[in-house]
Amino acid sequence: MRILAGDYKSRKIDTINSPNTRPMMSKVRESIFSSLQFSIPNSDVLDLYAGSGSLGIEALSRGAQFSTFVERSKECIKILEKNLKGLDNNYKITNSSVDAFLQTSINKYSIVFYDPPFDFETKIVENEISLVGDLIEFSGHLIIHRHSSSLSIKLPKFYEIRKEKNYGQSKILILNKI
Repeated sequence: MRILAGDYKSRKIDTINSPNTRPMMSKVRESIFSSLQFSIPNSDVLDLYAGSGSLGIEALSRGAQFSTFVERSKECIKILEKNLKGLDNNYKITNSSVDAFLQTSINKYSIVFYDPPFDFETKIVENEISLVGDLIEFSGHLIIHRHSSSLSIKLPKFYEIRKEKNYGQSKILILNKI
């Protein structure tokens, strides 16, 4: 996998070969970042269930001011640290469960990437996207990546759907906080 555009274009991103992780296809990432192109410069980004960090690093490459990566897996954190090596020091890695992070963080973010395991229960997803709302700036964005066959989620009233699209087995929701 490689960074698609920006300062780090073509930079290799290592991934973990595990049944619990799945790298996002390039065409899906390109679609997301095309939709967000005017929101990324100087933004503060939160990458939840960061894995290899491809979303947060892509955002940094395209001009984000800072990326916070939240990941619980020690194996993923090692890969994430390797992928961030040599970049500007405009990021932070938090070794934590997403739920614990969401309940304790007081920072605000312009863009939040939420990419939980595909087999997560809908109730967990709904709870976490509700908690994320407290961390997103007004008119900020929440990008959700789920399996295309996942059950529909009930969105809190403070989100409006900007874009919803399926790409093979992936479903992408881009939400605006209102």
